[in-house]
Amino acid sequence: MNDIAVLIPYGNETPWRKQALEHVKSWYTSELESPRIQVGFSEQPWCKAKAVATALASCPEPIVIVADADSITPGLKQAVRAVRQGAAWAVPHLKVYRMGQVATKHIFEGANPGSFTGQLRWLDQRPYKGFEGGGITVLRREVYLNCPLDPGFVGWGQEDEAWALALNGLYGPAWRGRAPLYHLWHEKPVRITRYAGSAESLARLKLYKEARSEGSWDELMTPGRELASTVSAPV
Repeated sequence: MNDIAVLIPYGNETPWRKQALEHVKSWYTSELESPRIQVGFSEQPWCKAKAVATALASCPEPIVIVADADSITPGLKQAVRAVRQGAAWAVPHLKVYRMGQVATKHIFEGANPGSFTGQLRWLDQRPYKGFEGGGITVLRREVYLNCPLDPGFVGWGQEDEAWALALNGLYGPAWRGRAPLYHLWHEKPVRITRYAGSAESLARLKLYKEARSEGSWDELMTPGRELASTVSAPV
């Protein structure tokens, strides 16, 4: 029996994002044995937490993968195995390789993403260590329900980093693999910089960093728990 649901939050639809989503869905179908793949949307303005909650509402599976619609990694199966063996949450990748437009086109046509990692001309920027919580995260369903993405983050940026801080605070360090993560090229969302989404998101992330220092999460996590409670009984 299948025990995995792949939750893909999706918004800001553009031609390259649409291609990336279809490629990612096909990749999960081939990589895992009959996973449930559920795409979640949010009303505008974009909110990743709401999109994941929408996807989770119809998924009873005990293991969930919160999967960006533009990313794949050869380390996925190892992360799933770690959660099946008891890890609360797992991050399959270490370095992120952001593919350029030409490399992404070749990947859509069937090229191996690993063949483009050795030369910077194929990449959109230099490889870097990815944030936990971003890209692909594997975790038990009850862990997500207790520590979901925060709907207080609206727009693009900082929601993944804050989520990882909360997961670390409530469940301890993730099992982390060392596989590459391949990020497919797409049109860029509106944000201050590639890292910073908005002044509001940066200010909310600061609250998470303060909670980490103080070791207290209850008050900060209340909005997320309220959202997660709406999806605790899948239909």
